[in-house]
Amino acid sequence: MRASAGEVLPDALATKLRDERVASGWLRASGVVADVELRAYDGELGTLGSTRRIAGPVQVLSLEGSIGLSQGEPSMSLRALLARETDRGLETLAGEILSARTIALEVLVTALDDVALERSLDASAGVWLLGGGAAAGSRSAPEQPRRAPEPERAPPPAWSSALEASENVEARPRPAASPSAPGVAPAVIPQRPPRPGVDLDTPFPEPGDVVDHFAFGRADVVRSDGDRLHLKVHKDGRVREIALEMLRVSRLPDADDGKRRFKLERRM
Repeated sequence: MRASAGEVLPDALATKLRDERVASGWLRASGVVADVELRAYDGELGTLGSTRRIAGPVQVLSLEGSIGLSQGEPSMSLRALLARETDRGLETLAGEILSARTIALEVLVTALDDVALERSLDASAGVWLLGGGAAAGSRSAPEQPRRAPEPERAPPPAWSSALEASENVEARPRPAASPSAPGVAPAVIPQRPPRPGVDLDTPFPEPGDVVDHFAFGRADVVRSDGDRLHLKVHKDGRVREIALEMLRVSRLPDADDGKRRFKLERRM
């Protein structure tokens, strides 16, 4: 995904994750942001320290964080390494971003569709992590100061897709959901809506069928996840995962061994 100028983190990102029904995963990002509110770990307090406000633009060299559920809503950490040029030379800053205004930011989200993990405050580290709950009597997260309402502005540009091509990644086994602790209700995995561009009336390839992919050539379908296929390519034997939303699927005459055949072309 890509955020244009004017988006406010983490609210804009949380809205996008909610729209895409992402319950758990991991995010990475880089770009340029401004007016950053940053907190770093304080060893004496055993949790995040006071908030620093960094005025003006800074470059996001690296930003990573986990995505999970907190009270049924997407929750995430934005732990960043920032840099800017000053009169004293290059300055680097690190910590957890509480708020920032984007100038230009690209974000890669790895969504774990088969699990819904809770995020909670870790009792020993004093930071928010995936899994488990805060133990009884543990320190609570410092309350954030209330901000004055911002003046009304024109709606910021919508998040846009950075890549609109079929994914070309090796298929990996999906992680199994962790068993819930006794007495704790399992988190509900939101159902992701059908992706745009996928015609549900079109006959889709299923495991055991054969496809002719515009880039990979002849391949066997080994797994189908609705709008995604796992293909074993004949020419190199590798298993690749592709998305059907950017492809046009058409039926071909059956193969000599009776298997169904499909042609996968790039959707123009």
